[in-house]
Amino acid sequence: MKQFFAAVLLACMLLLPVMAEEEFSYQQIIPKPHITVLAPAASQSYDEGGKLHIKIRGENVTSLKAVLHYDGQDYICTAEGNLLEYTFETPQYTLGATLTVTGYGGSDRYGYPMETARVIEILAPREKLFRDMFALAEKNFKDPYYYHAPAQEDWDRGICKNFVMRMFDTFKDAYRMKEYPDLPVYMPKNNSKVNCKPYDYGIEWRYDTADMGNPFEIAAQFKYDTSLSKEENIALCRKLLESVEAGDFFQMTGDYYYGKGAHSLLFIADYNAANDSVYWTDSNMKNDNVNGYHYGYMQYNATRDIDWFIDAVCYKNHGCTLYRLRNDLFIK
Repeated sequence: MKQFFAAVLLACMLLLPVMAEEEFSYQQIIPKPHITVLAPAASQSYDEGGKLHIKIRGENVTSLKAVLHYDGQDYICTAEGNLLEYTFETPQYTLGATLTVTGYGGSDRYGYPMETARVIEILAPREKLFRDMFALAEKNFKDPYYYHAPAQEDWDRGICKNFVMRMFDTFKDAYRMKEYPDLPVYMPKNNSKVNCKPYDYGIEWRYDTADMGNPFEIAAQFKYDTSLSKEENIALCRKLLESVEAGDFFQMTGDYYYGKGAHSLLFIADYNAANDSVYWTDSNMKNDNVNGYHYGYMQYNATRDIDWFIDAVCYKNHGCTLYRLRNDLFIK
């Protein structure tokens, strides 16, 4: 009798996997939805002509939806099937935006709807310009043509102001100011020696206004004030340097480790309070001579604590100016 029950128990145990397999085979496996963003690309801003073209492809989806969120407003487009292609009209958009794309699938085996979503950040035009300038500077830094360049005559590519101006001029034609949408933008030249007096040449740019096409504003300026103490001047200069933001252009006249006189550079990061430092790209701060001709070396991601700059410009007739692009830039 015991042998009989043992045989029955063994048979039941052998049948369990088969029964489980048969039960599982009736469960429907539903693939999860998936979406691929074909456009816009990562780190993209708005397209030329004030538009934003999107193209989304889905897998295992029945419909797609895209929501462009800009300045508190939502703009929505949808499509049935697995492809969503649409162009948002974004005239004179100056701020960044977010694009949220959702793909809707069927229901899972419990009856719940399945969906997947992705969020893409759309850069503000101004931020896009910064990134493009920094990328160009980094590329040039690795190029011998720019890394060690002639810097003697006013037109030489290695001259510091020519370098920073080229960083801006390479991309400027794509941008306009919202306040003056029909005006081409440009970077002003340095102010003349006469107009800089009593300070040394190179302390500032020309005082061109926005209605002339100048998209830069003075974010801060330090001019050594002989009516104040040395310590008070240092405090004012330090305040300026602590306000540095990525994308700021810097114009100075000073006496620094590598040279004396006017110098221009582009800051590539915000002031770092943790190490009291700034980071920049420039040309001709460091230099040498080749066969009697002056050459400048390019720097990228150069860094110094701000006391280095303070020591350079905190003297009579010296100083510096911090220039910042206006916030109302848009892609024309």
